[in-house]
Amino acid sequence: MVDAEAFIPEAVSEVEAAVGDANAVIALSGGVDSSTAAALAYEAIGDRLTPVYVDTGLMRKGETEEIRETFGYMEGLRIVEAQDRFL
Repeated sequence: MVDAEAFIPEAVSEVEAAVGDANAVIALSGGVDSSTAAALAYEAIGDRLTPVYVDTGLMRKGETEEIRETFGYMEGLRIVEAQDRFL
């Protein structure tokens, strides 16, 4: 089992080291993996992170709004309305 108390600061430090003073973009699907990665990256570099969520029109009902509410604290959050490209 993963020790969250040790894992979180270690993961944040790894992101800080990898990104340095640069900006970063991360894909955000709303699933557990991308949500966790985005939260850790945001903890590491703050508003230098741009999380991008693409609404394909094939999402579960209310999912885009849930993303907006859950990750709205991330200043760089971008929601791409791309339904016309997928439907």
